[in-house]
Formats: sequence, structure tokens, C-alpha cells
Amino acid sequence: MNTILWIIQGLLSAFFILPGYGKIAGSKEKHIADGHLKPGSSIIPIRILGVLELLGCVGIIVPWLSGITPIMTPVAAAAFCLVMLAGMVVHGRKKEYKMLPVLMVVFMLSALVAYFRFAALGRQ
Repeated sequence: MNTILWIIQGLLSAFFILPGYGKIAGSKEKHIADGHLKPGSSIIPIRILGVLELLGCVGIIVPWLSGITPIMTPVAAAAFCLVMLAGMVVHGRKKEYKMLPVLMVVFMLSALVAYFRFAALGRQ
């Protein structure tokens, strides 16, 4: 099971790297053109989400791998669950239903990592 969890953690980290970077590096105009931001809205929440996604990419792997504060790995996975729930709400409101299955799968994988990594900490 440990190997499967490592594979899932790697996939989750890879899944969030590009969107996280795009939220940080993309211009306000690009986010407006892509429909991620309404004209006149602040870009700051999108930038914050991008930073948190990139921190999650590190947090879902490095703490467990290094053994330094390994509690951060299941916490990062649980945070990814929250991001996916929020994403489901946002995409549902925008009637972008094609994204929902992907978000649900990522939510379930994140929940799986959170559950089993928290359980492993409890056995130590």
C-alpha cells in the first residue's frame, strides 16, 4: 500500500504544479481572458491559491519522505480535498460540468492519501 500511496502522492503533486504556477505567473489580463477572474476583481485570491497549491505539491511529498514533521503530508492531502471541493462548487456554478469528474477523482485520491497517512501516523 505504501508504494501505491507514493505513486498517488507523486501524481497529485504533478497535477497541482502547472495550475499553481499558472495562477502565480499569469497576468491579470490572462486570467480575465481565460474566465478565471471577472474584470475589476482582485488578482490576489488567485495568487494566494497558486502559492498554496505549490506549497501543497511540496507538502504532500517532502515531509513524509524526510521524516521531518510527517504530519504535514496528510494535512496537505486534506487541504487538496478542500481545494477540490471549492473547485467543484466554482465549476458547477459556471456550468463547466466537464471538469467535475476530474475534480472528483483528484478529491478521492487526496482523501485516500490523507486517510492512510493519518492512519500510519497513529500506528507509530
